Amino acid sequence: MSKDAPVEEQGHKGPPGVSPLDAPIETGAEGAAVSTAEARTLNTNAFTARGNEPFWSVDASGKTAIYKTPSNQKGRAVRVERLTFAEGVEYIGVLDGSPFVLTIRGRDCTDDMSGQKFPMTAELKVGGRRNQGCAGPASPEVAQAVAAIKAPAPAAPKPAAVAKPKPAKARPAPAPVADKPEPAADTTPAPQPTPAADSAETEVDLPEIRTVTPDSPTPSAPAEAPTTTPAETPAETAAPAASLPAPALTLPATPPSVDDAEDAAASE
Repeated sequence: MSKDAPVEEQGHKGPPGVSPLDAPIETGAEGAAVSTAEARTLNTNAFTARGNEPFWSVDASGKTAIYKTPSNQKGRAVRVERLTFAEGVEYIGVLDGSPFVLTIRGRDCTDDMSGQKFPMTAELKVGGRRNQGCAGPASPEVAQAVAAIKAPAPAAPKPAAVAKPKPAKARPAPAPVADKPEPAADTTPAPQPTPAADSAETEVDLPEIRTVTPDSPTPSAPAEAPTTTPAETPAETAAPAASLPAPALTLPATPPSVDDAEDAAASE
């Protein structure tokens, strides 16, 4: 076999490796898209869905969905995009910054309060809650009226706030070490020595000394006896004068005391 001869490509042999519902089967002929969507939802252009406890309803057509609640009977228009998947369709939008998703599947449904039969099920995700209900094709009038409403585009999400790096705190410079101040000179005057008081002017309190006089007389110095001047003796040669008798001197037997002397002086 020459190298220039064309090599025939061989097709896939054996059973398919994947389910035909997930991917089309490869064949030798040209590939053709195979629809795997649910037929009832795929062929419906507008839907009316509702649920109980809490009560809600949604009319979806084109790029608009009208969301109604007991507190808002007129409803709010939400801009949505329709997506098709294997089990049904979804209307996806944003309401008050939260996802708004209406999912409709081609399964039979019965209203749990009225018992009414519907050809499809509905699930509404709004405000972080998931509500179950039933759905069916919307009437031509409702579909036309909803499609004519242009819902505002959802606000662009706010960019996440990026925390700005905090500037590093400047460390304070170390304070210079101040020289220790010299101790101030003592200006308090030195205490002056108190001159000693003159011994003559110093008064010393002495206890009072009392003299106790005993009953017996205390001998004291004898009082001076009166001195009698004798008459001059005439000279032997002189002629004797008329002789005068000498006075008699009588001494007391007991010497006088101090008290007697003071009495005598007082009487004079």
